[in-house]
Amino acid sequence: MFMIKLFFIVALVKLLLNTNKPAQCAGIYTAGSFLMNLIFGGPFLFAVIASAISFAFALLYFWLLDKFEESSLFWVILILGLFLGLV
Repeated sequence: MFMIKLFFIVALVKLLLNTNKPAQCAGIYTAGSFLMNLIFGGPFLFAVIASAISFAFALLYFWLLDKFEESSLFWVILILGLFLGLV
């Protein structure tokens, strides 16, 4: 699960750099997270609540990456966000 999530986030960061649409990336991340919760046997209500929280944090993460794309803070946000997102 760890490697799947890591590759998924890296692919979404690449998509963000190409499209500059943080809400789209957050939506894709949330949909993937929702499906993974259901596939690995989580209850439906838990998956819905976790997805709502996941969307909020993913939107913040991708928005910050988009906002600081030209700054050195981009790399700090990228690394910290990967670490926090995988926990």
